[in-house]
Amino acid sequence: MKGASAVPVSVQKPSYPITSMKNKNPRNFILSAALLAAAILPAGVRASSPDTLRVSPQGWYVGAEGGVPFGIATFSGFGHDKTRAGYNIGIHGGYRFSPVLSAELTAKWGATSLSVRDCCAEGGYWLGSDGDRYRAAVVGMEGWSYSDIKSRVSLQQYGARLNVNLLGFFGRTKSGRWTLELSPALYAVGTKAAIKTIAGNETVLKDGTRWHLGYGGNVQTTYRLTDHLSLGIYSGITALTGKQMDGIPEYRHTCNLLWESGVRVGRTFGGKRKTAIATPAASVIAPATTVCPEETEQPTIAPVPQKPVVIAETATADSIAAPTETTTENRVKEEAAAQVKAAVTFPTVYFAFNRYNIARSEQTKLQAILDLLKDNPGMKVTLTGRCDTRGSKAVNDRISLRRAEAVKAWLVSHGIDADRIAAVGKGSDFEEPDAAKARRVVTMEQKTEE
Repeated sequence: MKGASAVPVSVQKPSYPITSMKNKNPRNFILSAALLAAAILPAGVRASSPDTLRVSPQGWYVGAEGGVPFGIATFSGFGHDKTRAGYNIGIHGGYRFSPVLSAELTAKWGATSLSVRDCCAEGGYWLGSDGDRYRAAVVGMEGWSYSDIKSRVSLQQYGARLNVNLLGFFGRTKSGRWTLELSPALYAVGTKAAIKTIAGNETVLKDGTRWHLGYGGNVQTTYRLTDHLSLGIYSGITALTGKQMDGIPEYRHTCNLLWESGVRVGRTFGGKRKTAIATPAASVIAPATTVCPEETEQPTIAPVPQKPVVIAETATADSIAAPTETTTENRVKEEAAAQVKAAVTFPTVYFAFNRYNIARSEQTKLQAILDLLKDNPGMKVTLTGRCDTRGSKAVNDRISLRRAEAVKAWLVSHGIDADRIAAVGKGSDFEEPDAAKARRVVTMEQKTEE
């Protein structure tokens, strides 16, 4: 016998038996969530990214998130008639302690719909107006077949999450723009179910708000679009304790959980990294016209022992002394010129990580190199580019050469003959412990054979 037509009725709040805590198959949903996250995880997350942040990873952050939850209880979001999704929107805020660890608080509000599963639709079960379940049509009271009704559940969720960034454990990715986090969480979840007819969407039973302890977690990946703005995706499961969220008396299905996937946006308030490059004292070059202190003192020439000279009668004393004075004067000039040549020191040009464009702050060093080459028109130099130890050998070899070529291009564009400049790249500098000083171009004069 078919149940009475579905019309709104006034009933007392139904009393349901306590739901069993045993979830028969939550692992199926956990596996599905993990596969979904792996499928949509961009390839750039799995490979080390050379792009790093210019702000400290530590600090406060806030954000918003929104997702699509599916409920699984006596009824399910994957019902016999169709898949019934919901929505969730919320806010979060937290503090990042290190590239690996952060903690946050979250609050979300939304709703989801559930309907009977195939097995129960075929069983001919009925929901009476008293809130109890019946195997046959209800006699003497309003009743609705399971296959004709759905449950619309309002959600509110407040909780705390601990985020562990797996990429933060590796040197190449801990300062990068990508994060890949596992986030265990605890929530207080409020649910409020309304039983409606599928055909007319008429409310036939209402339930009060029920509070559940929720536990579970997310897997989420985030990309920092700018130093302070991030965008990410997440997927996760929250299991609920207590009575069924859908307001349907428990039958054969004892699951009581939410599965949600969605998008997150965030704003970070981390301060700037202290990466200012201190110019080594040896690389500060005085103008080319400045005389080094060592050059102000004329070198002392030790007296040369003279052998007795037999002077022919036709030679005079002046004709013998003149060549000796000329030789001494030439020797003094040659030694002074050698000291000036040895005093030529070129400044070192530094670069940002994974960059070979020349920063504005380094322009004065390029001008100093240019002045030295113009003052010594016969001089030839070699520009040697270097990198720090992060990244692959192939990438660092290429970037180090491009850094040297960038300095050469600047000098050539300012009037220096390209034949006077050689540019080479020597990749990573494993002997320089300071990464900021390792990213550089060094200028050395080419030695000429005497």
